[in-house]
Amino acid sequence: MIRSRIPRVALAGTGAFLVTLAALLRFYVYDSALVLPLEQNRAYRMVALDADYFDTATLMSHTRVPLVSTTAVLGDAGAGSAGTAVWVEFTSLTTASGERIDYHERRTAFDRRTGMTVSCCGEYVDEDSKARQTGLAFRLPFRAEPRSYPMYDTVLRVAVPLRYEQQEQVEGVRTYRYTYTAGPIKIEDIPGQFPGRVLGLPEWRAIGVSRYAQVTRTIWVEPESGLMVKMRERHRQGLRTPDGIERRVSLRADLAMSPEDVRARVADARAFTRWVFVVRDLLPGVLLALGLVLILLATLFRRVPRTPGPDGTGGEEAGVAVPERTVSGDAG
Repeated sequence: MIRSRIPRVALAGTGAFLVTLAALLRFYVYDSALVLPLEQNRAYRMVALDADYFDTATLMSHTRVPLVSTTAVLGDAGAGSAGTAVWVEFTSLTTASGERIDYHERRTAFDRRTGMTVSCCGEYVDEDSKARQTGLAFRLPFRAEPRSYPMYDTVLRVAVPLRYEQQEQVEGVRTYRYTYTAGPIKIEDIPGQFPGRVLGLPEWRAIGVSRYAQVTRTIWVEPESGLMVKMRERHRQGLRTPDGIERRVSLRADLAMSPEDVRARVADARAFTRWVFVVRDLLPGVLLALGLVLILLATLFRRVPRTPGPDGTGGEEAGVAVPERTVSGDAG
């Protein structure tokens, strides 16, 4: 009798273990793995084929020229922790020949689950260590939703509402499209005095100016991973005199992520969704089905009737025994 129970116990125990393992994979392992990495070493380019800019050093205007924006992001793993990551971003806007027009650098700490900035680890924007960074730091969180998010803009140094617009396909991948437009906002006072004639003010020998910027940013995000697979940015900057009137456009550029970088990011998003399918859907489903089958077999094993033995008191189990049944015989 004890030997007959061993297969039933083994089947039921193994089945229960597999069901539990399926639940752990689906509800614990998958969720616990959704954290942004401490390490990071990525770069991407955005190109404007027909841009204008005013060189404040030479006081010369350049029109309808190509510009390239290159952004690199490096992770400072030593400064991070289980809940916080620290990344440093460098963005350089140059001409096709490599002459730098604009440059921004920032160090940002953020929550590894939500992607929201936190204050902890020597953050700065350009040369300002007191700049207060708020909102999303670099990207959307995992399982991004079709709603608005606050996102920090490095040029404007403010968090602006990133609005959800619609779903779109990018290289065959389903994405959410988000956008924001912010500005004009004063971003700097340019030291020194500009000749009035350069600003259309010949009656002024020299006058001070400030730079104002407006940014429109559109991003396409694969929602499960939160990865930005495509980006476009429109930058417009102008020089204003102390009376608040714009006297000259200093930058106009419509930048779009290069096709090579779009394809690379789409490949990353596809790899992530495949991992999600395996860990969250396929493996838990297979383990759950197998566990339920084993539990069912253990139950059926108990319901197979006994085969009467030679002495009429019951013999070997035909498969798996069920509740005992007494078989009457001739006592002689």
